[in-house]
Amino acid sequence: MTVEAVDRNPGLTVMAWNLRMGYGTDGRFRVEEVAELIAEEAPDVVLLSEVDRGWLLNGGQDQLKILARLLDMEAHFGPAADPVWGDAILTAEPVRWETQPLPDFGAVTGAQIMAATVTKGGQEYDVLSTHLQPAGHGPDQGRLLQAQRIADFAQERITEGRPLILGGDFNLSPGTESWLALLDAGLDDGLADARPLFTSPADAPEEQIDHLFVSRGTWVTAAWAVSTQLSDHFPVLITVAPPTTV
Repeated sequence: MTVEAVDRNPGLTVMAWNLRMGYGTDGRFRVEEVAELIAEEAPDVVLLSEVDRGWLLNGGQDQLKILARLLDMEAHFGPAADPVWGDAILTAEPVRWETQPLPDFGAVTGAQIMAATVTKGGQEYDVLSTHLQPAGHGPDQGRLLQAQRIADFAQERITEGRPLILGGDFNLSPGTESWLALLDAGLDDGLADARPLFTSPADAPEEQIDHLFVSRGTWVTAAWAVSTQLSDHFPVLITVAPPTTV
């Protein structure tokens, strides 16, 4: 089965989703339904957290490879805890990409940030995928240190002049010290117009911890979340306009 997505806009639509290794709130592995939901929302780029490429927990399946095949997209993987656990970017657009580890500060699932330069309609966009983790130096200290590293990384990319979108499961709420560290890097809350936007836990959402940030001056034309039980998080999405239309 291949699930075909239809382009709905001239800008770039980005989805960020903590996939929980492909397991829904009912404990079932439903990768085909995950692919169908992604295709229905028609993102140009998908940023995935908690991607499992072969842990025994799901029978050693490479869920990223399966999703890429079903969606007819290219998969780019950023290992975090080990070579088969981490974050990913899916897209069918032309792309250059890189990944680098982040200090995990004691988090067993590790941490990384990956960056892709995606070209659509002749316009280049920088898209960054990450997943902040609770760590062992106080309730938020690990997240703050990781957020500062990510802020520095994003700030360097912003100076290159392309629209930038940073997304993932940040495990932090708007207004926290870690959140402000990201805004201080020249980022805006891409989901601002849709807030409050509770995304976790999926069966009774009460936390705003899944985010999409954009470089200052990037115009967000739509922002939303999708209510689903295919993970313990809702996916969040934004569409940004090409700079020439702003």
